[in-house]
Amino acid sequence: MAEAWTELTVDVVKKAMPTDLATLYQTWLDANLAKANRLSELVAEAVATFRQAVAANPLNVMDATTNTVPTTGFRHALNLVIFNLGMEMGVQFAPQVYTLTTRGDIWLRMVQSGTIKPVDTTEGEGSPSYQASRRETWPW
Repeated sequence: MAEAWTELTVDVVKKAMPTDLATLYQTWLDANLAKANRLSELVAEAVATFRQAVAANPLNVMDATTNTVPTTGFRHALNLVIFNLGMEMGVQFAPQVYTLTTRGDIWLRMVQSGTIKPVDTTEGEGSPSYQASRRETWPW
């Protein structure tokens, strides 16, 4: 099955940051010049983590582009990068943000265990569908 993949880079994360967090990030960078590569490290870690989770299930097909994550997990990966960066900067997040990181962790575990299977984008059937199981009829 083929899975759609999306690029996750420092530029993508910077563009996705809320404006107030982007301003805080720039101020933090100005005050901590040694942290100039930290966002790049966090992005690389997230990409590696998501790709390893997908690769753990042999039914999944990996994308050859190494800076991509499955599109179905892209938002989770992005949220985890922004959250981890914010935590390092000392940002106090709203409780709802912690839920986003938990969802990302759950997605990773489900993909790794095979509970979430890749969406087949080649057959044209779209999103997951339900097919009722065949029932045995009386008499057994």
